[in-house]
Amino acid sequence: MMSKRMSILIISGWIVNLLCFSLPTIQQEIPKESPPFPRVEIKDTELRTLKSKYVGEEYKINIFFPKDYDKENRRYPVAYVLDAEYNFGCVAYIARRLIKNGDISKILLVGIAYDTDYEEFYEKRFRDSTPESRIHGRNSGGAEQFTQFIEKELIPFVNQNFRTIPEDRTIVGHSITGFYCCYVLLRHPYLFDRYIIVSPSLWFSNGVVFEYEEAYASKNRDMHASVYLSVGEDESQRMREGSINLNKTISKREYPHLRFQFSLVEGENHRSLFPFAFSRGLRFVFSGI
Repeated sequence: MMSKRMSILIISGWIVNLLCFSLPTIQQEIPKESPPFPRVEIKDTELRTLKSKYVGEEYKINIFFPKDYDKENRRYPVAYVLDAEYNFGCVAYIARRLIKNGDISKILLVGIAYDTDYEEFYEKRFRDSTPESRIHGRNSGGAEQFTQFIEKELIPFVNQNFRTIPEDRTIVGHSITGFYCCYVLLRHPYLFDRYIIVSPSLWFSNGVVFEYEEAYASKNRDMHASVYLSVGEDESQRMREGSINLNKTISKREYPHLRFQFSLVEGENHRSLFPFAFSRGLRFVFSGI
């Protein structure tokens, strides 16, 4: 006959095994609590994902549709907006209001985002927006790969999935992505027709953008583009000087087919300028269509 002590040990072991092997299952079956309140969503938008073989990055692509997109058969110009991580709600609202007021024609917005944390966002943004630079080292150098992504992956994806006017493209950038817009304008001028460039970081790599401008001017007598360039009066000296000098340099070229407007905006700083400049920029680059 089994002793009382042995019976207790067997029962105890059985209980331990039950707890060890059953508890994880029990925990997995407990449903996660739903958020107490629904998330705020931006009307007339959707989110896509696109993996780039050129950059080795998976991008979150934010799409804004004008009113009645699903009811119409028409095609639309596309504005590609950098820094959608933090500005997409702003640009969607401004575009919606300008369209409603008849200030611009209906457009699609395509925002490019990383969907990552704050620090990694700025690292990836700087990488994608800049060419190789000895001054800035390994944190820079991804601009060509990012351009390949836009030209060969993103633009074809957008044209295939949405009703676009394929040849009517705008790019929007602020700060270091504003520098990238200048980079594209001068190094890949065929890629976009319209540019909204806000507070560009033209100090990058000791003002290398002015070397690009000189190289462009030495080979071209015209520039087929519509460009809005803006900087705030309350920004740092190096930010103001870069944009002011670029305005002077490009203006003196007198390109016959360049539509160019520069704004030095009173009362605005580097972080406050973007909404004003985006609104003004849209109205300028899309005026007359």
